[in-house]
Amino acid sequence: MSARLRLLVIGPAELQDAVQHMLPHVEVVGAARALDGLWMSGESPFDAALISAAFGGPALRAVESVRKVAPGLRIVISSSPVDEPLARSALDRGADEYVIEPLVRDELERSLGLQSARLSAAAPIPAEPTVRELVELGEILRNLDDGPHAVLNHLCALVCRAFQAVGASVQLDEYSAAHGDPTEPVLQEAIQRGDAVVGQVALGRCALGPYPAAAAVRLGEYARLIESVLTQARQRREWRELAWTDDLSGLRNRRYFDLRLAELVQEAAAQRRRLTVLLCDVDDFKAYNDRFGHETGDQLMREVAALLARCTREGDVVCRYGGDEFAVIFHDTEAPRVPGSQHPREFVALAARFCRAISNHPFECLGPQRPGPVTISGGLASYPWDGSTPEQLMHAADAALLEAKRTGKNRIQLCGAKPPGSAEPAPCEPDASPP
Repeated sequence: MSARLRLLVIGPAELQDAVQHMLPHVEVVGAARALDGLWMSGESPFDAALISAAFGGPALRAVESVRKVAPGLRIVISSSPVDEPLARSALDRGADEYVIEPLVRDELERSLGLQSARLSAAAPIPAEPTVRELVELGEILRNLDDGPHAVLNHLCALVCRAFQAVGASVQLDEYSAAHGDPTEPVLQEAIQRGDAVVGQVALGRCALGPYPAAAAVRLGEYARLIESVLTQARQRREWRELAWTDDLSGLRNRRYFDLRLAELVQEAAAQRRRLTVLLCDVDDFKAYNDRFGHETGDQLMREVAALLARCTREGDVVCRYGGDEFAVIFHDTEAPRVPGSQHPREFVALAARFCRAISNHPFECLGPQRPGPVTISGGLASYPWDGSTPEQLMHAADAALLEAKRTGKNRIQLCGAKPPGSAEPAPCEPDASPP
């Protein structure tokens, strides 16, 4: 018998795929037509043949023909419960046994005579990476931006498949991943960074039989690979965080805002959800720079940014949009919109809370000579009422911001046609006491 068992499956592609998934230790060669299977059975040696009863009468003729071409070949019929009478007839035509679908691994191996052979020899683990492993690794490297945890999950699955293990687990620094059934590991390797042990990769039993001695060497190579790739993923995450963070305020920057808004608009369109954008800036900010200097102006921006972040909900996106402008994306996970839905009014009140928090804040960086409370003005635009694309929403929010400035500042203006009974722009008068 060859190092890897060979099984001829004569039947539809679905049967071939199911058998290959169920018997990963077996080389499955498929034939979609009975005639092709007959020709293949005479051209190369197989350990067994599985013939689908779905062929009907031709399945019986295929059994007879294969038996003549390969007298010693074990032939099993795969049959649905409805076709069981035909499967029994196949036994009279030369089949050795039949199995009833849906197939069960142990029963299939037993009927094909493959079980004892699988357990009798060490697993044929390749000494070098296969083409499939290299392709999977390339895909992982192309997706390092998915983040360290996702990358480790993909690496764990790759190791599991490369060693034909029933399960695998990887622990590295603060990250961990598992694939399949990793309980009761039978092969383990430490993951090192320099001289320090920083994790471990472990394999459950091999589906093909005992692991060969060379498997431990290959697992050590995978341990080094995992540490290297995860280090790259972490560096990519750090670089991305730097690229998406505004140096002055510590908030996300416009680059991140544009990417996230595009994603959320797409999700809102697909799931019929609401999304609202707030664009706001500090009223008369240039006057603060001119009177107190740019260093004080920068500190003022940092404090405004901290207040905006404090007033938002978890999941909302707060960014410094540029200059003294800030942008916020409010998005929710409530039930999808229904016909007749109107502008979400709660975001007007939430944005007005920003105004009050800022106008009540002491801003000690301005000193005792500050010329009154710091205020902001803003414009709100909602999907889909005020725009169906990111560009349309930002244009609408900017127009609403200009209207808020024109009508007195220190207020939030809701863009677009207002639903019946809606309030006018929300003024943001200071509260009696700080929030």
